[in-house]
Amino acid sequence: MSWEVDNIRFLDDEQRQDVGFNFILENLNIHTPFGIQEKKKIKPFKKSELNLLRKELNNIENIIHNMKLNDDIYNDITRNLSKYKDISGSIRKCKTLNTLDEIELYEIKNFSILINDLITIYSSLDIKIESVNFNSLQEISNLLDPENNKLPTFYIYSSYSTNLKKIRENKRIIEEKIFLEEDEEKIKILKEERLDIVIQEEKEELKIRKYLTEKINKKVFDIEENIKSLAKLDILIAKARLSIKYDGVKPNIITDCKIQLKNAFNPSIKEILEKRKSPFIPISISLDEGSTLITGANMGGKSVTLKTIVLNILLANMGFFVFCENAHIPILDFIYYISDDMQSINKGLSTFGAEVIKLKEITESIKIGNGFIALDEFARGTNPKEGKILAKALCEYLNKYKSMSVLSTHYDDVGNSDIVHYQVIGLKNINFDSLKRRIDLNKRQSIQIIQDHMDYRLEKVSVDNKVPKDALNISILLGLENEIVNLAKKYYEGE
Repeated sequence: MSWEVDNIRFLDDEQRQDVGFNFILENLNIHTPFGIQEKKKIKPFKKSELNLLRKELNNIENIIHNMKLNDDIYNDITRNLSKYKDISGSIRKCKTLNTLDEIELYEIKNFSILINDLITIYSSLDIKIESVNFNSLQEISNLLDPENNKLPTFYIYSSYSTNLKKIRENKRIIEEKIFLEEDEEKIKILKEERLDIVIQEEKEELKIRKYLTEKINKKVFDIEENIKSLAKLDILIAKARLSIKYDGVKPNIITDCKIQLKNAFNPSIKEILEKRKSPFIPISISLDEGSTLITGANMGGKSVTLKTIVLNILLANMGFFVFCENAHIPILDFIYYISDDMQSINKGLSTFGAEVIKLKEITESIKIGNGFIALDEFARGTNPKEGKILAKALCEYLNKYKSMSVLSTHYDDVGNSDIVHYQVIGLKNINFDSLKRRIDLNKRQSIQIIQDHMDYRLEKVSVDNKVPKDALNISILLGLENEIVNLAKKYYEGE
């Protein structure tokens, strides 16, 4: 499954899982059945919906500010939201005047009571959200609670009809006679009389249920508007709480084809690292139209960097706050992400074959729209010489288009003077001898120690900078045979 916006794609299920978007959705705590349905319909905003996207982000911002001042009230709202049942089916029946049964009438009554309570709570907040407007359902509450018991139950009350009251009185009298009578023949006759009265009662109750259905039908529009507002408020509060939980910020939605992320992070990866007591190093990057290259050795964090970039760009386009210190992001026509664990591999294609199939789709998309493309070690599934050539060709090709493309690679000399080049800092600033001694004392934790000392930040470099020797350094730290290391050093020096 993937979202379709003007027939252009925004990641598939596995890619959303891979970059951490599903983690975000799982932490988006929705309480109403209407909010749950709305959550399923979340999709990227189109360019024609720029104002709607900005309004969505402004609403989240207003709620966050308001929530910090009125936390107790928002807790009351959350408790209210958690009590609703899905009455959509009952409302559809009511719209066609299909007579409601007692359970459906009970659910509508309970819905009305809850809405009226929510109106009181919500109106105590100093906030106005254009798409959240609740209509009082006091008229329905009164209709379904004619005796003003204020109980979350429903019954066809005798007070609805003089005739019903008379019928039930007759039924009560007959039932008392049955209870007191000992003669079996007389009991049989009394039960037949009672059955006739029950049939009368059911007919009268049906008339009353039809009447109630007709009265509720006149308020269906108000109920449906309340359902929409419930769903919207539920989603907005969930987005606000999510942002507070993970220190999100409102992205600045721009119209230029460029992206700026300052100190961006990925909550799902950050949470994993925090459980290991390892820090997540935020990523800062500026992207313009055309190609941008990210180089660095394996274990250097290039994949984490791409996932962090993709996630935050996607979130902004979906109407979420992003996880950065500051972000400037445009509305895009598409987002593509190619990595080596693509879904097509499971269908029998090689890694490289799957990449090529996806690349064909990308080349069609960039001709008709502007978007973002992330390629993680493209062509690593073929031989290194060809892989480097293909990566270089792709980098040059994508640089001609307005779409923004980021290619990570461990190949050297892939870019040219026209292409922006970032490099993972890696182990560049580490005291190598000190780190080696630490690893020698605790060889079982060698990989973890290296990862803890790896600097995953990016620095902009000139095109003639070569990939740093992190691959060689990591090999030395992990205890690779000295003879192999010395041979590798000789080849490095010969370049």
